[in-house]
Amino acid sequence: MKHRYRRKALTLCLALAVILVTPGVAPAGGDKANPEENAVTEPESAVAEHEITEVLSSLPVLGTGLNVTITRGEDGEIAAVALDPADGSTVVKESDHKMVFLLGDGDTEVVVKVRRNTIQTQVKADATADVTGPGSWSADVFGNGAVTIPYTVSFEGNAPIITLGEIVTPEGVTAEAGEPRAGVSDDGAKAFYKIKVRLASGEERAKVTLVAKTYVDDDGEVKVRFAVSVSDRSRHKHWDDDDDRRNWDRDDDRDKGDRDDESNRDGDHDDQEQSRDRDHDGDDGERDRDDG
Repeated sequence: MKHRYRRKALTLCLALAVILVTPGVAPAGGDKANPEENAVTEPESAVAEHEITEVLSSLPVLGTGLNVTITRGEDGEIAAVALDPADGSTVVKESDHKMVFLLGDGDTEVVVKVRRNTIQTQVKADATADVTGPGSWSADVFGNGAVTIPYTVSFEGNAPIITLGEIVTPEGVTAEAGEPRAGVSDDGAKAFYKIKVRLASGEERAKVTLVAKTYVDDDGEVKVRFAVSVSDRSRHKHWDDDDDRRNWDRDDDRDKGDRDDESNRDGDHDDQEQSRDRDHDGDDGERDRDDG
């Protein structure tokens, strides 16, 4: 069963400007006002930047899969989230930019975040088997057709692996998968795997980040995190083709330092993660500073 959760409509107060004219007193300029001087010059037409309004994440959750459709409103807030199937799912947290769903098993959570120019879907599970299998991510990133990124999540022990399938792009859009980054802590209690796909259409840029993590909590139980996010780069006017390559490479270079201590910084525990909602790439400890 599919269910669509709509955000509560915000009440908008519209201020109406009313021009009051006192009888017998003409407005400034009177009949001598020159219409040409008062005319408003229309700005030259410009091509509006496309904003991603809908993202479909097909997540490898609980062995059966879960489709999560996120709709973003005009003001950048969450307009609606649809889960399919939605049987037994409940909303446990809701705000303009974040929604948390508890799935029917009573343990697995799906977290949707919309912040700045980023849309993210995240899964929190209690076993690697609950986040294993094929999935896909799809969105009309640049306004010229949907980009679809298929992938498979698997594990070697508790170490996650993300394998990309053949990426489908519309005409005029290119996709380049970066080198994956992976690491395991010295004691084997924490591991991560991360890969980014760079998208380009003309001068517009975006990236899709997939990251999976595991850690062992204080009770010796394995916890799993998996997230897919898209970041739209089109608003950064200082970027040119050379800047794009340098910034992407610098971003990847920062990932190299994550092999042993990334999980120590991110602290995937729920109380620590709540303080890191500013993160946009699904990687709770890393800050992709070139996003803005």
